[in-house]
Amino acid sequence: MGTIRKMLGFYRLQLRILWEWRGGKWALVKRLLITLVVSAIAFYATAWLLPSITIDHFADGIVVVIVMALLNAIVRPFILALVLARSLILTGIAVLVLQVLVFMVSANVVPGVHVGGLLSALIGSFIYAIINTVITAILGVDTGGSFYGLLVQNMLLRRAAPKSDAPGLVMIQIDGLAYPILAGRVRAGSVNTMASWIRDGSHTLSRWEAILPSMTSASQAGILHGNNDGIPAFRWYERDRQHLMVSSNPVDAGEIVRRISNGEGLLSNHGASICNLMTGDATRSYLTTAAIKDESQGIGESQAFLGFFLSPTGYLRSITLFLGEFLKELFQARRTRRSGIRPQMHRGMKYAGMRAASNVLLRDVNTSLVIEEMYRGTNVIYADFTDYDELAHHCGPERVESFEALDGIDRALATLRKAAEDAPRPYHFIVLSDHGQSLGATFKQRYGKSLGEVVCDLMSGRAQLFQATTQAEGSTFVNSFLSEITRSRGIGPSVARAALAGSTKDGVVDLDAEEVPPPADPSAIAVVGSGNLGLVWFTGHDHRLTVEELETLHPGLVSTLAAHPGVAMLMVRSSEKGAVVFGPKGVRYLDQDRVEGEDPTTLFGPHTIMSMKREDAMTHAPDLLLISQYDPELGEVAAYEELIGSHGGLGGPQTEPFILHPTEWKLDADVPLGAPSIYRNVRRWLGDIGIELGAGGSAAVAPSVPPTAAAEGAAPAMPA
Repeated sequence: MGTIRKMLGFYRLQLRILWEWRGGKWALVKRLLITLVVSAIAFYATAWLLPSITIDHFADGIVVVIVMALLNAIVRPFILALVLARSLILTGIAVLVLQVLVFMVSANVVPGVHVGGLLSALIGSFIYAIINTVITAILGVDTGGSFYGLLVQNMLLRRAAPKSDAPGLVMIQIDGLAYPILAGRVRAGSVNTMASWIRDGSHTLSRWEAILPSMTSASQAGILHGNNDGIPAFRWYERDRQHLMVSSNPVDAGEIVRRISNGEGLLSNHGASICNLMTGDATRSYLTTAAIKDESQGIGESQAFLGFFLSPTGYLRSITLFLGEFLKELFQARRTRRSGIRPQMHRGMKYAGMRAASNVLLRDVNTSLVIEEMYRGTNVIYADFTDYDELAHHCGPERVESFEALDGIDRALATLRKAAEDAPRPYHFIVLSDHGQSLGATFKQRYGKSLGEVVCDLMSGRAQLFQATTQAEGSTFVNSFLSEITRSRGIGPSVARAALAGSTKDGVVDLDAEEVPPPADPSAIAVVGSGNLGLVWFTGHDHRLTVEELETLHPGLVSTLAAHPGVAMLMVRSSEKGAVVFGPKGVRYLDQDRVEGEDPTTLFGPHTIMSMKREDAMTHAPDLLLISQYDPELGEVAAYEELIGSHGGLGGPQTEPFILHPTEWKLDADVPLGAPSIYRNVRRWLGDIGIELGAGGSAAVAPSVPPTAAAEGAAPAMPA
């Protein structure tokens, strides 16, 4: 009886949406006509491509698409009510079967349309949906304003929190986007959503400065927790534990949060973390690396996939866009090679798949999760969109591929802004980045050897080299997505677990498994790169080696490495003189505040000395810390990892992230310094709208009903 009541409520909801269509009856008629024309064209094109599908008369094609629409509206709710709560993959199979059956039944109902068997119906239904998607994209028809888009929105609204005038906050992180690049895109007539906020005066575009290390885990720790101490790079070696910490490893990410959190993160009071590395002490976390091991978190109870299967072409649209992005990457990579663009790097099939997943699937899931949390009345929502960062790493931060990804994120912002109009409370929006990126051919591309190989050569080749490689953030969150899918219950997750067993360890999927930690052997060295920040540990020693010890063990290593044309600064600790920074033409003694020759820190700006001292003071500071060469005219660096767009070190736009904030909220400095300063500002702004942080913080709005208590007419919660 409960299932029947839900279906009846679902049908009533569909009729109500049609009766109360936004813009009135004429707008509804116009929308229906556009949908009918697009669907008819798609069906005629399908019949033209498949000889086994024939149409006797022109009108028959129009009739058959009307019949298909009616069958989908009537039968689909029944199918979803039966399988939606059981399994994601089972739902996908059921919807696929339904799609084929609707295609066949519709053709049999209309006498003038003929389909030559089940195989023709299967192929034809896919071709029809793909052509429909392509035409819709070409015409720029807004799917958010479609019947099924409004249906999903209304279903979510039925589960919404009580109405409140108390504002909430949505924070969208555009990973890796530098302030000067965003400002340039605004001037170029791009990123129209953000540009309109700036030009209308509702928001102010400001720059803040990221200090070493300028990368996601350190910046998110600072932004979300107000503390990023003890994080020397994306990866670092801990001598006391003989362990290589990796920010994208769920266990290590959880350990980072444990070390830095005081329970008063930005998301600690009824907040949600979406697609992040750090949690911000969130009440709910989705696709968040530090929370992957927590089985009470994740997308299992979310409605993120509701629109994916509710629309007859929803999942096929995503598949079509995924394939389109995949093929576009192959074409653009080939064009880059043939054009001789420099710098460039190899972009193979695996990267094409990661790009398609990041730019299509993850973007859609992120957007859906943010909307769902807004309708729950969540106090603070923080979501990281990694699309731009993924492209910028492999293509360059100012290449056309990266700008296309940025425009895609901007369109997602437009969707969120529109959805916020119906949320149970008003929401302020902040858009920001965690760091920028700097272009440049890699160290290995320039000199034929990696940093680790150069150090090994200077040790007469006797070293046992462990050299960690960095994967871009996009692949990290693809792993998070797959991990949360496999961790859930049902037939689908069981199939996924079996398929991904070879890439799964302790319940966590890693498609790019990290190397084993380096051995604690006197001849072993661990070398990691975070952009043009390079770090070297001699792992066979239980303490940080001084320059004097290194000279005894490996004569000439430090001086020769410091003189390498790809090294702008090399920091090492002296037992007599403290921290010392060697450059090509001079030395800076940090603790003694004196310089011999030319000061190597001058090239990188006024906060370089502070950044270097901060790294030197960390418990797990490396034996050798290097910053690569930097061209201030072009803003280019030479990354110690194989990414032509990089961040983590110093030089160029990588240390120039942005924050786009409501104009009435003022920053406490013209250019805030360091990620913790963003935390302090946002915490102050939250206080202004009545949201206090910490376990005892007062909620500005009552929590919404739990996901399992769906109101009449709402679909049941969808587990992964």
